[in-house]
This record gives sequence, structure tokens and C-alpha cells, in this order.
Amino acid sequence: MLKEQIVECLKKNEVIHEEFKVGVSFGHFLVSREDLQAVPFDGEQGIESLLEYLTRNGWEGLYEEEALIGAQKENATVLLGAGGQVNLHIAKTASLKTIDKTYLEFLQSLGSELEARNQLLLSIGYQPVSKAEELETVPMVKAQLLTDGLKNDAAALQTLKGAAKTVVVLDYAHSDDLEKKYRVLYMLAPVFAALLDNVPVLDGEAYDKFTAGIALDEAMQTPLAKVENVISGHSFKYAQYANFAANAPAVAVEENQKITATDKTNEELYDNTDMTADQVVGVLDMMMPEIKLTDKGMELHFVDALPYPLNMAYVALIKGLIYNIDNLNALYEFVINLSKELQDNLRQNIIAEGMEAKFNEGTVREVAKDLYFMATPQLPEEEQHYTQPLDAIIFKNIVPKDVTKRQLSKMQGK
Repeated sequence: MLKEQIVECLKKNEVIHEEFKVGVSFGHFLVSREDLQAVPFDGEQGIESLLEYLTRNGWEGLYEEEALIGAQKENATVLLGAGGQVNLHIAKTASLKTIDKTYLEFLQSLGSELEARNQLLLSIGYQPVSKAEELETVPMVKAQLLTDGLKNDAAALQTLKGAAKTVVVLDYAHSDDLEKKYRVLYMLAPVFAALLDNVPVLDGEAYDKFTAGIALDEAMQTPLAKVENVISGHSFKYAQYANFAANAPAVAVEENQKITATDKTNEELYDNTDMTADQVVGVLDMMMPEIKLTDKGMELHFVDALPYPLNMAYVALIKGLIYNIDNLNALYEFVINLSKELQDNLRQNIIAEGMEAKFNEGTVREVAKDLYFMATPQLPEEEQHYTQPLDAIIFKNIVPKDVTKRQLSKMQGK
């Protein structure tokens, strides 16, 4: 029953190509301007009080019991991550301009308040000073249960509590379309991660390698993150993702409106149960792969949180590549002939070499350049300028994390 219900949930996401839209989630950390330490949830100047500020200025509060854990206004929703990440979710839209406008209005709405608090909202891939183990888990039951369930998996905890992401949410037309997009993005995830590498500090120590997010994903042990046979498997459609979710730890179970811990897998817990729609969504939400399927669509979690306008450049790049049929088909023909061994080697190589890592017969930089030239012309003319910030990275060898590192040093007076 469980697998069938997951498949049915994924089928409900189907959208005809002409109506494809893009959603995003832009991750941030709220830190003290003085020392860049993470701001706690509680307190007069805490994260919750910043959410309260939003509710006094036209936003509707989102609560879990008495704790304020988010806020929403029109097409935007602020929702906290397990480690206090301030994630701005912008609902799916066909227009990049709408995403752009919504994000800038959000930043502007907080500008004077952050100044008064002597705080910063940083768009960076990992906490600049604070360690994951030092961060309190926000008062959300599922976040706390997940934190406890991952207590012996250091890399998973670092990802859950210490990392922030730029997440793109995509539509798909049917199971075959999902498979094509999933396989293309799964193979190219390291390329996007290297192109937009934005983690100069990992758990309080300078991170001198590349793509810390990929390194953490490789080190994670939890089955919540490990999707198998995407490249080498016979197929990867709704049923294969449902198998992954069913075999993963359930972590939390909701009964009689109360959420408690469990050591069962989702299949053991739910296979003979007629689940509610909310329970199915809850199962999908607890998964932690780089490409995650939920009731909202296909979520891409492999790129670090990025400052504006680089975050918009990434969204535009994905849209121009994946929503153009010719580009998607060309990329599928490219990746389908590559092996899982090549992909595994690529992930290790970019950790050591970044954009200069070898990829097939060239380098990651050369592949990124091809992707850039494929995507930009296929965007509507009024959206093509959004990819321009990628020029400096691809052609002038600028690494986002190096720019961020200099900025952090300046903030700290070094």
C-alpha cells in the first residue's frame, strides 16, 4: 500500500510541458554582525523574534505548538531549517522576474530591522563560525527527532544543521520525463556544485578543498540520503523512488495528532496502512537525497546557498537547460552513455580539484561552459540577462567561496 500511495502522490505532480513552472528555496543564516556567530532561536534578538517582526509587518505566522517557526505572505514562505536556517520558499511561477522581485522585496523588508539588531542574513553554504554540534535544534518535533536519529552520522548532522542550500523545484510531465530529468541532474550535480561552490568554512575551520556539500553527501551514512542505481539501474521512475522511500528509516510517526520516534522503516510502519495524504507527504519530506521528490515536485538540493544575483543565475541556468526539450534530450543522450564509476570518480575529483577536475574527455569547467551556452539562448529574451553573473566564474576563474572568504575576513577585521 505504501509504495502505491507514494507513486500516486508523485503522479499528482504531473504538469504538461507548456505549463511548467519553477519554484525556489533560498537558504540563509542569521548571524551576529559583531562575530558572525549563529543567532539562537530564543531571546529578545533571536530568530523567533525576527519572525515576530515579519508578523507585525503583513506576514502570517506559522506555528508548531507555541513556537513561531515560519511566516508566509502571498507567494513567499519563510520556514526554519533544523539548525535555524532561514529558508525563503517562493512558490512556483513561470517568471524568473517574479522570483527576483519577491526575493528582493523580502531582503528589503528586513534591511532596517537587521541593521538595528546588528545582525546579518548571510547567503553562504555553511555556518561561517558556529559548529553544527553547537547549534540548537529549532523547536520543531520532526527536526528534533531527525537530529536525534542522525546523532551517530556526523556528516548528516552537519548537512542538516550547519548547511544552507539554494533549492530549485521543477515540474515534470510524466514518469518518463521524471526519469530523464532525474538522471541528467544526478550526473551533472557535481558540475553545478563545483560551479557554485560557496563553502569557505566548515565547522569553524577553513575548508581548503572544494564542494563541501558533495563531500558531506559522500560521507553520510543514513539511508535517508542514498538513492541507488540512478545511472546504472534499468529504470528510475516513480516506482524506483517509492522503493527508496519505503526502505528508508521512518524516524518519526504521527498517531493521534502526536509525533513520536520510531526505529522502523517506512515500509514496516505503513505497508498495511491506508495512509492519509499528509502521512505520505510526511514520508517524502523526511528524505535527504540531493534530488528529492515531494508533493511540490522535483527538488534540487546540491547547490550551496548563494548571494544575489548569483542565486538567480543558477535558477536561470537550470530553467534554460531542463525546461528546453532539445537541451534536455541532448543532455540525456550525453549522460546515459556515462558509467556510475565515472560519476563516482567525478564526485571525488571535484572535491580535490573543483572546476579543473576531469569529466569524461574534458574538465568540469568545459562542461559548465557548454551548459552555459546551451541554457542562455533558450530562455525568454527578457530572462537571458539572469545568467550573466556566471561569466566571471566560468571565464575568469572566480570561485564564489573565495569571494565569500574575503568578505567574511573583512567583516571579522582580518
